[in-house]
Amino acid sequence: MKKPFIVSLMMGLLMVSSAAITMVITPSAGIADQQNQIDLEALIPSEFNDWKIDVSAESLMVNPDVKEMINKIYSQTLSRTYINSQGERVMLSIAYGRDQRKDLQVHRPEVCYLTSGFDIGKLTKTFVDTTIGRIPVMHLVAKQGARNEPITYWIRMGDSVTRGWFEQKAATLSYGLTGKVPDGLLFRVSTISNDEQDSYRIQQIFLTSLLQAVRSEDRHWLVGRLAQS
Repeated sequence: MKKPFIVSLMMGLLMVSSAAITMVITPSAGIADQQNQIDLEALIPSEFNDWKIDVSAESLMVNPDVKEMINKIYSQTLSRTYINSQGERVMLSIAYGRDQRKDLQVHRPEVCYLTSGFDIGKLTKTFVDTTIGRIPVMHLVAKQGARNEPITYWIRMGDSVTRGWFEQKAATLSYGLTGKVPDGLLFRVSTISNDEQDSYRIQQIFLTSLLQAVRSEDRHWLVGRLAQS
């Protein structure tokens, strides 16, 4: 058998196998299409334990260009400020996207705050212990002028809770290998305070109360397959 023919045969086999692999790893089935529809307004209670919506909190005007991008990426968003009897405030932001392919993936807060003119402090991967389980979260501090905003967040990709770029991409790749397109949800809480450790303490109390108040059958929307007690 002549060498050019062998080379051509091998190249042909490689092309066929590459095409087959591409078909296998290219996500095509949307997980969200197999689930009931999420309703963030109904899912998140307006009042629970010692927390209630702060009606005096001003709503932020969203730049039209930013709003257009948000509408493209996310299927639903929810932004509220809660206050307790001690006057402590926690800002809650949730954004849900049905399709987590590359251009439509949930945006990480460190990126969004940076592009909005904030300085971003050190990112710290940690955990928040709640009555329904231990949640992997990211801590960071966003600063702009006199505003100091400690933030706790996580991103649910399908059934997985992720923190930061690497974990988010790893979850996407893992689903891609199964041919499925995961849905995604960003869960973020923050406070305006120069006392970062006290802010994280308040946020943990808030998260524990909120997750306990959410119906057990609906918690998967927020934390995926997180072990629940």
